[in-house]
Amino acid sequence: MGFYQRYRKRGPEKREGLHPVWRGIGFVLMGLIAVMSYAGANLLVEANKVRGWIEVPTAIQGGLSWAPDLYAELIVSFFLALLGFGVVTIIYSFFYQAVRPRDQFDR
Repeated sequence: MGFYQRYRKRGPEKREGLHPVWRGIGFVLMGLIAVMSYAGANLLVEANKVRGWIEVPTAIQGGLSWAPDLYAELIVSFFLALLGFGVVTIIYSFFYQAVRPRDQFDR
């Protein structure tokens, strides 16, 4: 190699990243789980009024004038969303193991 010639080192190979479709699916699932958890919370709070499964504290019974059970619905919705995201995470982890990109050590 001559004095004025450049030597190029090869950098690390680019790894295949996350496919962009997965980002879209994740975005849709975030919105879908949030809407489904609020709808489920609405149904559970209404059914609790009729059947009286759990005694609701007076601090969360009073809500806004147009949504008297809003606080209770938001609390139940939060826990349903946690449950929904947990289930989706477990399903995703099983699916990802089957179709994940190869690591450099797996070759």
